[in-house]
Amino acid sequence: MASDPLTRATASLYGLALGDALGSQFFVPANREALAARTLPPGPWQWTDDTEMACSLYRLLAGRGMVDQDALAASFAAHHDFDRGYGPATGTPPGGVRDGIGAARRLLTIADPVLAARALGNGRNTAAHDTLPFTLWAAARHLDDVERAIWTTATAGGDVDTTCAIVGGVLGGRTGLGGLPRDWLRRMEPLPGWAEVPAGLRPETADGSWPHSTAGVPADR
Repeated sequence: MASDPLTRATASLYGLALGDALGSQFFVPANREALAARTLPPGPWQWTDDTEMACSLYRLLAGRGMVDQDALAASFAAHHDFDRGYGPATGTPPGGVRDGIGAARRLLTIADPVLAARALGNGRNTAAHDTLPFTLWAAARHLDDVERAIWTTATAGGDVDTTCAIVGGVLGGRTGLGGLPRDWLRRMEPLPGWAEVPAGLRPETADGSWPHSTAGVPADR
């Protein structure tokens, strides 16, 4: 685990984008058999609003070391892309999240993701208390295995892009870029140039090339 905050944040961002991009593929009917068989759908995998908003947060933290709420809101607005699948805004009572986290801790001995999701929720209601507890359960069950954690999460269904994004972000920050599957990174749509990820922190393949070409991706998207 890297100790440098920016390095860990970058790994977390890529892990989040990877989970988001793969999870989003399972909303495509033709890819549902791939999910059941745990085989990778063809790329490129397009990420959603989860990654777009995470990029705004990353850019602010990297540049300022803190979150300025006005600046964050402005970035969300500037980079909003309707086609990324933004959902309705929701408000969640903090108690609902707190109770769900406690339940996730108690269910760590359960290995079946479907049973865990039945008890904790799988994001189908697009609310924090229906999403966060299950993702923490999935991450805690597979702390050092990003692939297995994301497949486990996707198997439970629900808001798969968001749940997989959260799990990928949590474990990316733990394992670092080296813990993210290289073949998956090659299939993922590149992050937008405006996120301003330092060149030295971008994941590289063994031969020194980027996992996926950034050609054609506008820097200000």
